[in-house]
Amino acid sequence: MMVLLVALLAVFGMADAGVMAADVVNPAGGGAVRTDSETSRTNVETDSPRLILDEIDKKVTKIRPYDVVLDTIARNIKDTRNSSGQVVRHYAIDTIENTATVAEAVTAGKKQVALQTSKDGIFASEQTINVNGVKGYKSGGSVEDPENDLQLYVIGKNENGYPLVVTYNGSGADNDTIPAIAADTVLTRFGRAASESQLMTDPYSGVPTDIPVFLQKFIAQVEMTDIFKKADKEVDWTFNDAEEEAIFDMKRTQNFSFWKGVQGKRALKNKHNRKAEDIYWTGGIWNQAGKDFSFGGTVTATKMTDLMKTAFTGSNSGKRKLLIIGSGLLTDMENLYLNGSEGFTANVQVGTRKQVFGLEFTEYISKFGTLMVTHDQSLDDLGMEDEGFILDPDFLVKWTMGWKVSNFDLKKTGEFDGDSKGLIETCALALKNPQAHVRIEKGIVPIAVTSVTLNKATTTIEGTASETLEATIAPTYATETGLIWSSGTPSVATVDQTGKVTGLTAGTSVITVTTVDGGKTDTCTVTVS
Repeated sequence: MMVLLVALLAVFGMADAGVMAADVVNPAGGGAVRTDSETSRTNVETDSPRLILDEIDKKVTKIRPYDVVLDTIARNIKDTRNSSGQVVRHYAIDTIENTATVAEAVTAGKKQVALQTSKDGIFASEQTINVNGVKGYKSGGSVEDPENDLQLYVIGKNENGYPLVVTYNGSGADNDTIPAIAADTVLTRFGRAASESQLMTDPYSGVPTDIPVFLQKFIAQVEMTDIFKKADKEVDWTFNDAEEEAIFDMKRTQNFSFWKGVQGKRALKNKHNRKAEDIYWTGGIWNQAGKDFSFGGTVTATKMTDLMKTAFTGSNSGKRKLLIIGSGLLTDMENLYLNGSEGFTANVQVGTRKQVFGLEFTEYISKFGTLMVTHDQSLDDLGMEDEGFILDPDFLVKWTMGWKVSNFDLKKTGEFDGDSKGLIETCALALKNPQAHVRIEKGIVPIAVTSVTLNKATTTIEGTASETLEATIAPTYATETGLIWSSGTPSVATVDQTGKVTGLTAGTSVITVTTVDGGKTDTCTVTVS
């Protein structure tokens, strides 16, 4: 089993803000996020000069707490910060976006590309990038892989800040040639992959944008005691906020890899490791499932029952499973709830909400079993909002080498004026009993064939010559466009399944084309002279 090595280093402290160029992303919700530079006091004061932390007097909470519920709550929340005045600069750290688009098309045939995207700053070194809708190649590089998208790997950035990318599931004998990628193709950040001895990577550094907040001065006269003799002081932004956000970002991109990662191995150099070493990519569980289910374009009560049957039969698995779905499919399922509190459909009932596995799920209950339903934003970000996955947690395995934490004193090396911490988790997910898990798609509503027409009603072939007939299906966007060709007199003329007619002996034969969908037909009378 290949494993995922995710290395995440948050470095805080620089002797000079100009030592390393900083990519700053401004999320829509406010805040600024750096993806490939170190954050120091210099950075923080430049991007958010009045950044402060607020520490609140905790002893007050012991005074009649049940009479001042909201105040008590406010004094016991985790995020409390100290202020030196009545106007403070509050801040928010937003998350890095997961997707971007290709800004300039990539020409096929290169082994390394400076990838121009709509959001170059979101891609860090060692980042895996999934190229949505562009197929990768199977081992050997000559055959497209219908199950997996192309994946790129960031080995650094050029002088313009464009990610320098290579591939490990591309075309060519070594699977290292990048195929053509059209402009506007969607790119999704997958988990970072580090080499065997690598301990460092680009840090996740969130630099906040500040917002003014006024503090009201409530007043009363009491005897001054030690409780009220607090010393206001302004302090720098602490290490913990950035650590938490960095770990979250790691887990978020790791989540993509756990869903749709392409298992692979390639020896590569990268920005933080100058020696070519093996890098392993873990395979996602999506392609490990043993079953598929499609709603055929429309979610109906009958098909919900069919889904339950698929989920809970033929696998010798449990009767409670998790259904993790995108927002589009969830919307259609929710819209089936027509009877209020009385139920969902005649055969599938909506139960209560329950906390399991650290999440809140809603029960969908049938006689086959119970699905615990929740939405995953990762599926939406992967363009899979109309898809879902039934997971039997009893048959999910996590393989891990555990966490490794490395502390670096970069002040001693003279590189920066601060410390850093490296966090590494080496792990992979695998499914036992593949038939216990189901890939789900909403699918498309089938468009029926209404007719088929040949380009000729009659034709003449001399001797053993050949002619290919052309068939046109209506409508052209029909779902099933398969055709079956046959000859009425195969001793006179034969026809293959591409419509190629070959004469054998003098005479006539009626060539018939029949649509797979609906059995529509047309004929051509062939005379062999």
